[in-house]
Formats: sequence, structure tokens, C-alpha cells
Amino acid sequence: MDLPKIVAHRADGGWMLEMDGIVPAYVRRLSEAAECGRALMKAAAVPGVEHGVQLKVDLGDELNRRVKASTQATIDAHKAQLQAAAELRRTASALKSQDMTGRDIAHILGVSPQRVSQLLAQPATGG
Repeated sequence: MDLPKIVAHRADGGWMLEMDGIVPAYVRRLSEAAECGRALMKAAAVPGVEHGVQLKVDLGDELNRRVKASTQATIDAHKAQLQAAAELRRTASALKSQDMTGRDIAHILGVSPQRVSQLLAQPATGG
């Protein structure tokens, strides 16, 4: 079941809320949009509102594109960080298997000996 939708547009220092079949409403803060829209929909007996609402913020094509791109860049950076950490664990493990000390591994990898201990204590997963 699709939840009823609220589309928020910037207007007069606040937000204009558009909902199917309901007169647009104005809220000062975006944080108030879902609650206000849901209350109006509930009063108008909009089907499905008892399960919640979907809030879509429409900032126009350019800003919507930029928000989407920056959000995706953050997700991509997080994935890359996880992959880098996994590779660091695998590398520390490979160096340890060559009978290197934790201090030598730390020097080679440019991390602290404490970090090497952490890396070696975590499973060196594939990927």
C-alpha cells in the first residue's frame, strides 16, 4: 500500500504543503510538515493516512539534482571507507603472517600499534 503523499515547496520563508484533494497548507518549518499534513489528511479521511505519510521535498530541478548527487556521494564515500578498512585488515593480516611485529606493521601501514592490534583482532573479510 502506498502511503499518502505530501509535497513541500519553499514559500515565503516556510513551506507550502500540497496534498491530493486537500487545500494547500503552510508551515514555518519543514520538521512540522509531515505532522501537519497527516493531521489535515486525517481530518479529510484520506485513505491510508493511519499508516503514515510520505513527505517529498521539492526544491526545483537544480537543487533536487544537487541534493541527490551529494547524498549519493556520501553513500559512495562510506562504501569506499568500508572497503578500505577491509583491505587494511587483510593487509595487516598478510604482514603478520610474514612474522612481522605489530610495531613493524604499524610503521609500514602508517597507523598506530594500537590500530594494528584492532585490525588483527577483527576478521579479515573478503571483498
